[in-house]
Amino acid sequence: MFSLFNFLLCSLVISAFAAPTTEEEVHAELKAAGMTQASIDGLAALRQRFATGYPLVQSNTEAADKFIAEFRSDTEKYIKSMPENDQTVYNNYLKKYGIA
Repeated sequence: MFSLFNFLLCSLVISAFAAPTTEEEVHAELKAAGMTQASIDGLAALRQRFATGYPLVQSNTEAADKFIAEFRSDTEKYIKSMPENDQTVYNNYLKKYGIA
């Protein structure tokens, strides 16, 4: 489960915000690439959910595994629900920074 955690952390949300220096720079880059503000806001909300939720359960393996599984499922659903162009922008962003 740790490798899944790292993958989610890096590829889906957290590392998407780690390549440029600030979250604002990430938002600007995604916006400039054509991503809608709604998708940018959704990704930011997922990042915030992970950043605030995971520390609460990380000391309990069972709870952490459950949190990660739910977060992964919700993240995958969210990515699939984004407009097709936003998914393309997101995937290109991951590739650009060697995350995908």
